Amino acid sequence: AYSVMVKQGFGHIVNTASLCGIMPVPLEVPYATAKHAVVGLSTSLRAEGAALGVNVSVFCPGVIQTPLIEKSMVVNSSMEEILSMSPLKIMDLNDAVQAMLRGVARNQAIIVCPLESRMSWWMNRLAPALMNRLVGRTVRRFRERPRPGK
Repeated sequence: AYSVMVKQGFGHIVNTASLCGIMPVPLEVPYATAKHAVVGLSTSLRAEGAALGVNVSVFCPGVIQTPLIEKSMVVNSSMEEILSMSPLKIMDLNDAVQAMLRGVARNQAIIVCPLESRMSWWMNRLAPALMNRLVGRTVRRFRERPRPGK
């Protein structure tokens, strides 16, 4: 798609990553690694494509209600248990799509929604040491939780 857009002199690419691609996300390291790569690809391609008429945005939502939640494989736990420890609310898919379209209309480089996710991202950017302590506390709570059969 990029080469076609470059030839025609316009276009807008939207890649989907996750809040996990712009913040530290322990307990989901492989997923976060892949999403960080999507963010890096998108922001680099945005810088390259701007002079060629091609806009690029990366969509980094928090938790969206999709089948991915039910199908996620988690070792020694469940996605439901992990989400119960998160301050983030699960977002409706239609609301997420509307937020993404608003971000594209504004030509935002990184589109983050909902508000709780945006606030977490801002906090991580402004006070990364504080965010690391908060995330570390969540990891400790997760590891110290009572587990059936243990």
